[in-house]
Amino acid sequence: MKKFKSLLMVFIVLVSINTQAQSEIEISDERMEDFIKKMCRVSLTFRTSAAKQAGSNMEKLILHFLGLTKEDPNYKEKLTKFWNENSDKFICFDEGSTKYTRTPQHFLKRIVDLGMHKTVFYDFLLSDPEGYAIDVNTIEIYNGKEETILDYIDNVLSQPNASSKYTCKRSRKLSKLACNGL
Repeated sequence: MKKFKSLLMVFIVLVSINTQAQSEIEISDERMEDFIKKMCRVSLTFRTSAAKQAGSNMEKLILHFLGLTKEDPNYKEKLTKFWNENSDKFICFDEGSTKYTRTPQHFLKRIVDLGMHKTVFYDFLLSDPEGYAIDVNTIEIYNGKEETILDYIDNVLSQPNASSKYTCKRSRKLSKLACNGL
């Protein structure tokens, strides 16, 4: 019986070590760079073909990258951890750029410029702020100054040509997003 208890303890320790190792996802810098480029490129595709599902599609893309599915009971926790640890790296360069976007540009600002902020923020990133607090207010250095997504939205809406770039309805949604404090 003592031998059985010892074997059982060894088994429990090995299973817990294996489970812990699976929850820690190691991603090389090169793989992360490739994924960020992909996210930036597909954001333009989602805008033209599936804008209303962009948030859900972005979530699926990240889950696939992490090797996770929604069937994993801890997928939201893992996704939140991944985003919060890496969001400052999500800078788009030429991938997915248009005449309405700047280069370089943080991915979330690109989402605002492409008009997918509502679905990406509310249907994905901010869908459960109580349980899974995803930080969407990454600081990006632009023109030598620190700029958050809220700063960016305020700046976009204060530009004289904002009405030509953003419809009234879209401007109100952006203002609401900025005023509600992401």
